[in-house]
Amino acid sequence: MEVVCGNKFCGKTFNYKGGLAHFKRSVSHYCSRSCQNTTHGMSGNKRHLIWEGAKKRAKQNGVIFELSPTDIPEIPDVCPVLEIPIKANDKAGPIDSSPSLDRIHPELGYIVGNVRIISNRANRLRADATLEELRMLVRDSEEIYENL
Repeated sequence: MEVVCGNKFCGKTFNYKGGLAHFKRSVSHYCSRSCQNTTHGMSGNKRHLIWEGAKKRAKQNGVIFELSPTDIPEIPDVCPVLEIPIKANDKAGPIDSSPSLDRIHPELGYIVGNVRIISNRANRLRADATLEELRMLVRDSEEIYENL
């Protein structure tokens, strides 16, 4: 029997094979296990994967985490910090151009308004450097390039 998936974000029509007795016991029927366990419609989406990773890291490191999957910003085409194209690596781990969730003020944790998507390279550069350390790095780099 043809049934529409019970997940409001999916809406696929699928062939229900569970039998009439089971069909009558349930209010909603789902095309897959992932649709049954998802209420936000973002399963498998890159933003959802970023959310899952951030949630796991926050728990491991004891960092405040108050984000839902929909609180993760859209992934921009270009990194707002380094102005390089953002493109995920589909073959292995992250590369310099991969999207990365940045806590603007790390001490506040993962809260709405304190996160943005930047390139993995930019996020590594910002990781734990203070503003003074970054200024010192810039001064040193300027001196090196002026003496070339």
